[in-house]
Amino acid sequence: MEKLVAFVIFSCAVSVVQGQVFNWGKCPDVPVKFNFSVEAYLGRWFEIARFPTIFEKGLKCVQANYTLLEDSTIQVVNQGRKKCCGDETKAVGVAWAPDPAEPAKLAVRFSRFMPAGPYWVLDTDYDRYSVVWSCVNLFWGVARLELTWILGRERQLDEYKLRDIVYELTKYKIDAAKFKWTDQDNCNGTVPTAPVPLDNDPSSNVVYEEGYWIHPKIF
Repeated sequence: MEKLVAFVIFSCAVSVVQGQVFNWGKCPDVPVKFNFSVEAYLGRWFEIARFPTIFEKGLKCVQANYTLLEDSTIQVVNQGRKKCCGDETKAVGVAWAPDPAEPAKLAVRFSRFMPAGPYWVLDTDYDRYSVVWSCVNLFWGVARLELTWILGRERQLDEYKLRDIVYELTKYKIDAAKFKWTDQDNCNGTVPTAPVPLDNDPSSNVVYEEGYWIHPKIF
């Protein structure tokens, strides 16, 4: 009976993460950006590529803006446009470094009702590109859920840098073949650089969605 219950729970978990990168085994040991500077990282980043995720399904023109708040946390504003109808969506959250000694290992939360998810900056030059990784162990390391993003200060990133990023990720057993390129064609508008209210603005035609773009830690 216990085996049957465990199988049912496991099957439900697998169904939840469909459309995302699910692998067997625990999260690999991946180094993050040495001497990471939050201040240099702030501002707008465009999404160049990502692993499949249901939280961004059907979106184009995806970008994020990071603003340092008075309490030293970081406001995160994720924005995208629905391909089907052109409607804009925004997700507003907060990020912080749980361990100040490892500032590149951030945690991010988009809902006060759910735990934070990992946002690890593996590499960045602050001016052109950033590589972000999120990995969550499932069932005490029996399996894992991975998400990876390539971000750029511009809507496009040169091919040589992309090849370098893919090569480095592959060295750490991150399957770069899972990347899906983000449509950044015919995009306009920018994310505000100033902090925005967490509540919906009734005067705006933007739809705010409270939910994770980085998968929450399940266990």
